Amino acid sequence: MGLMESLYVWGMASLPAQMIVGGLVATAALAAFVYGRRALRKMRIRRYDALALRVHAEWREIVRGSIPPDSWRNDRMKRRIVQSIIVQEIGAASDKDRAGLQEFLRSSGLLTLCIAQARDGHGWGRRRAMLALGAMRVPEALAVLSEALDDWQLDTRLTAVRALGLTGLPAAAEPIVESLMVEGLKVPLEPVTNALARCYGACADGLLSVIRRAHGQTREMLARVAAEIATPGMADEMLLLAGDGRPEVRACAARGLAAAPLTLAVPALADLARDEVWFVRLRATAALDTLKHPRTIPILLEAVRDPNRMVRTRAAAALSQFEQNRVEILNNVVQSRDRYALHSIISALELAGGFEKVMENLSDPLRHDETAERLLEALREGAAGLWSTRPADPVIESVFP
Repeated sequence: MGLMESLYVWGMASLPAQMIVGGLVATAALAAFVYGRRALRKMRIRRYDALALRVHAEWREIVRGSIPPDSWRNDRMKRRIVQSIIVQEIGAASDKDRAGLQEFLRSSGLLTLCIAQARDGHGWGRRRAMLALGAMRVPEALAVLSEALDDWQLDTRLTAVRALGLTGLPAAAEPIVESLMVEGLKVPLEPVTNALARCYGACADGLLSVIRRAHGQTREMLARVAAEIATPGMADEMLLLAGDGRPEVRACAARGLAAAPLTLAVPALADLARDEVWFVRLRATAALDTLKHPRTIPILLEAVRDPNRMVRTRAAAALSQFEQNRVEILNNVVQSRDRYALHSIISALELAGGFEKVMENLSDPLRHDETAERLLEALREGAAGLWSTRPADPVIESVFP
């Protein structure tokens, strides 16, 4: 056997040992990397905690200016701690104290640095700066946040919408609405709705003026926002929206009418409870349930016979809350000869824990009137039919021929 052949045989024989040694070395290197990174992270956390304690202890001196900004502004970790503290205090402060904290942001240069990070940063660092700007609630942040609405990344656009909402400023809603009007805001609707509700929460008049000139899907979204922040002073606008041609707008109007004065809300909700679209009727029924006034009982009695099961269920749940009127309500439902309405009201009473009480009251020996006996029989047979699995229940047929 030649030299080359001998080397080849030796190499092949030692190949398993080489593979084992290589695997052990790789495993050791990976373990060293994991433990080293964990140790480095623990060290950073300990340093951050120590700095946070020191900054908290010196916080009042920092705000007053006794400790100059240069002593902490150039340290990235200290600057982040100071920023997090001031953002938290701005969120919990009164208007007067908030103005002082915002002035500190300007004088210390922290606001300028945060704006620069939000404009020129990348990735999560940029988005974190944008959220901090929104939480600072300063008008200087609106320009850079508005620019981010056109960013090519969806996460950045979503962060911009959320940050504008965090400001709570009516002016922050303007760039969002303008982008919606030209269909240039490519983000999901839910975060936009939440942001607009925060911006217009203290200035509903600005929202109403925008709704009047909005169309299509934008009008639906703005109507949803108006329903969330509805106040008694918005009753007239809600009445106009109740006659809109788009079902979603009418449904939002029904929700907003729950905050309107009773004399205006009840007639308008009565009309919406008879709408041709089922979810509009459902919203109107839910709004009537919110009012909890005896004047809504006739409308709810009509809704409990609605062709849609969800509308019947919500109307029955609302009717079950009128304890003093339960006998009259049950009598009306039985006289309607609508088995589905009876099933709905019985289910609602059972869920509310009032069915047994009604049965006890009707079974009272002191009551010998014909109405109580007829209601008692109908409720017993209706409850039996409710749990029946047969396609045709003769018990229910006997009550409702």
